[in-house]
Amino acid sequence: MDEDHPRSTAKIAGHPIHPMVVMFPIVLFIASWVCDLLYWHSRDLTWATFGLITLGLGIVTAAIAAIFGMIDYFGDERVRAIPAATKHFGANVAVVLIEIGSFAWRMSGGPDYVMRMGLVLSTVAVVLLGYSGWKGATLVYEYGVGVDSRRGHGQSR
Repeated sequence: MDEDHPRSTAKIAGHPIHPMVVMFPIVLFIASWVCDLLYWHSRDLTWATFGLITLGLGIVTAAIAAIFGMIDYFGDERVRAIPAATKHFGANVAVVLIEIGSFAWRMSGGPDYVMRMGLVLSTVAVVLLGYSGWKGATLVYEYGVGVDSRRGHGQSR
């Protein structure tokens, strides 16, 4: 059973899992950044609290998404051979490390630590998420990673 495209090895009912779960950390990390911006603008502690909560949840869901991403990355040597896959992988690792550092920074100093360093770290993470998303889209749209080429258009299981 040879496939035309590199395959996603972590699947449920033939559907790749990584794209299904990766939306959660992306949304949560962007929400944390927005909360940081709102805290910076208003100095309302509610935003600092929401930012910390979304950041923590983002880290937890990123760990889940990373499991399935690593299964896909290491599960098919054709995926690892694509330069965009390694860049996507590396950018995601960098985002998670930055966000873990940001969480630890905030926990050590409270809401005042959101300002400057927390906001800078969130901004860098969101920019890297954009880059990583671009590379992830490259994997699907240019290389067909996870695309089941054996099925025709409009057919479903």
